Amino acid sequence: MKKTKKIFIHTHSCKLRYLDATRISKYFSRNNYKIVNKPKDADIIFFLTCGAFDHLADESLRMVKEFQKYDAELIVGGCLPEIEKEKLGSIFNGRIINTKDLDKNPDKMDELFPDNIVKFRNIDDANVSYANLNEGNFIGALKHFIGKIGWLEKFFITIQTQIFKCVYGKHSFFYNILLDEPMFRMRISWGCNSNCSYCGIKMAIGPHKSKPIEKVLQEFNSGLKEGQKHFMMNADDIGAYGTDIGSSFAELLDKMTKIPGDYFISIANLSPRWVIKYIDYLEEIMKREKIIRIGVPVQSGSNRILKLMNRFNDKDKIKDSLLRLKKVFPKLSIHTHIIVGFPTETEDEFKQTLAFIKDCKFSAGQLMPFSSKSGSDAASLEPKIPMDEINKRLLYARDFFRKEGYSVNYKSRGRTFLFDKLDYQL
Repeated sequence: MKKTKKIFIHTHSCKLRYLDATRISKYFSRNNYKIVNKPKDADIIFFLTCGAFDHLADESLRMVKEFQKYDAELIVGGCLPEIEKEKLGSIFNGRIINTKDLDKNPDKMDELFPDNIVKFRNIDDANVSYANLNEGNFIGALKHFIGKIGWLEKFFITIQTQIFKCVYGKHSFFYNILLDEPMFRMRISWGCNSNCSYCGIKMAIGPHKSKPIEKVLQEFNSGLKEGQKHFMMNADDIGAYGTDIGSSFAELLDKMTKIPGDYFISIANLSPRWVIKYIDYLEEIMKREKIIRIGVPVQSGSNRILKLMNRFNDKDKIKDSLLRLKKVFPKLSIHTHIIVGFPTETEDEFKQTLAFIKDCKFSAGQLMPFSSKSGSDAASLEPKIPMDEINKRLLYARDFFRKEGYSVNYKSRGRTFLFDKLDYQL
């Protein structure tokens, strides 16, 4: 009788890679592999990595070394193999699968596992994030222990959820980020055609490719039938949806929000240029009050810095569009993302950014220090802002937000902090 192979899957990356991990998990389960929660129990360790910034790539490389200590075959996936070929090759000579191959060339997965009957292309995209559960460490073992006792797991989740809900509010940025709020996730496209100067992942994710609109609507209706209430739309460049298939992001939102039901939608990482392009359509769509939260990563409030970032660089048009959305739906929560200390950024430009956040009436967001990616255009820009100066600006920003009525919480102490008004409820 053929021995059942055991596989341990672990992700150290973004939310989209967690969806990849869920799909990969289904692929192996459908092919009669046993998913295990300890790397020491596995025949195969499948590790999805991150290479977006140098410090994240270094952490992924460290974890590759750790997983190599086990008596199992290590397969490395995610964005690291494409972004850091030399560094990875210096410590690892095993099999790899690149992020862009999972959708654009799914047969690559089957080439790694030729005996699998169910093919990877026949495994649907995931709508739930993969739950890392490494019993090889204390936290993972504790989670597993709690999970084995049904009433204890339910009690723990209920208490945790209620605490976060009471402290931060059900629809707050803190609630979503810190609790990793359960939701029905919808990836509507893959890849990106933009060319932000600081970005290191474009080579790993490949060019933009939209999911057919019929498939997206099918997933949405499937979630509604399951009784799902919160739908999170995500993609590498979400606003570019439809540009390659004769449709548009605005058309998709229009079709979705016309479907009746008790639900709400969040949109992740909608680049400002798409907000401006579709503002007239978005105003009408927002009046339906189905979209409650939009992430619009502006990155800076300085037109000069935005130009160096190779992003849309008219902050007045950005502000005008965002305020128009808030006017038609005042309860709409708009979040943002800011990079502090981009090369050549002056103190005055940094303060312009803080004023811009205030003027745009952002509900919440996150600030992170500039972290270069080797080989990116931004990595060659001079002068660099010293880390001491960046830290000083982060502390100044923290105090600024508190004075403006935002609550501040650390997502990664010393690297990223979150700010949230906590004053919006549906």
